Amino acid sequence: MVRVRVAAALLFVGGLVYAMLSGNWGTGAIAFSLGVVLLGLDRLGVAQRRSDRAVGWVLVLCGALTVIFVVIRIALGVT
Repeated sequence: MVRVRVAAALLFVGGLVYAMLSGNWGTGAIAFSLGVVLLGLDRLGVAQRRSDRAVGWVLVLCGALTVIFVVIRIALGVT
């Protein structure tokens, strides 16, 4: 599980750094959101209480929806 947390942290930081350096905020948002999804999946894997599982599901759903919306915006040429 430590690898998943490290990968999530790399995606968080990498997405932000890439967006700031390249100016491509859409791709940076996708990378950042994939980090959120990974963190949510990690939280679901180690959850022992119902509230921990709820936090995991919220992270997974918000991250996945953000990826979907950004991909749609990129496809339409808005971003």
